[in-house]
Order: sequence, then structure tokens, then C-alpha cells
Amino acid sequence: MEDSKKKPVMIGAIVVCLAVAGLITVMSRSREGGIESIKRGTMIWVKCNNPKCNAEYEMDNKDYMEFMQKNANPMSMEPPAMKCEKCGENSAFKAVKCEKCGTIFFWGNPTDFADRCPKCGYSYMEDARKKAAGESTGTQESQ
Repeated sequence: MEDSKKKPVMIGAIVVCLAVAGLITVMSRSREGGIESIKRGTMIWVKCNNPKCNAEYEMDNKDYMEFMQKNANPMSMEPPAMKCEKCGENSAFKAVKCEKCGTIFFWGNPTDFADRCPKCGYSYMEDARKKAAGESTGTQESQ
């Protein structure tokens, strides 16, 4: 192809790509979903990481998600700390409650199941996997 014909073709391809990118952006923003679709009333656990405080309390998941949207750093893998409602320090993080003993603890253990309770050792994820493995291998009693 001649150089004089390459330039308009390249410009046309760039314009088409930009138009498609713009269309995708507009369509993805107009869909239902996001934080607006989260209903109030679902509570999550929060725990203060300040050793002098260690407060544990519940907050609405929608409030947590709004906080995350406003404060999360896209360059960081760590969630931002929230202001603890008891001590006022930026040291509160999302936590989980053990289904067995009720201990509130921070989610995430890089060497084990993320939901392993530090007090009693229970992990819902481990339990669910064991049950699923038992069902998938057909370990039912024969008649």
C-alpha cells in the first residue's frame, strides 16, 4: 500500500477504536449495579487493630462499600483503615466472626484458609471443601 493511502486508513482505524471505547464506557456506566444496587441492612463485622482499643462492632455493608469506593488506593493491595467508632483512630478494618466460637478476627491468612479462626481453628471454607469432596467422590453408604 502506498504511504499516501496508509495515513487515512490508520487515522480511520484510530477513530473507530476511540468510538468503540467511548461506547463501551457509556454502556458500562449506564448498567444497573455498583454500590447503588446494594441494599441496606446487611451487616458486616469491623475490628479495631489498635492494641489499646480492639473494639469489635457491626456496620452496614453499604456504608463500608461507599467508604472503600471513596478511600481505596488502586495502587495498593491493602484496604484503607477506617476511623474506629470507639477510639477515633484510623485503625478499623473489615473482619469476620467465627461460626463455631464467635471470635471476631481479621480475614486473610496467606499460609492457610483465609477464614481460619485463630482461637478455635475452625474454617468454614475448609469444612465446605471437605463436604464437597465427600459428595463428589461418592462416599455415600451403599445399600
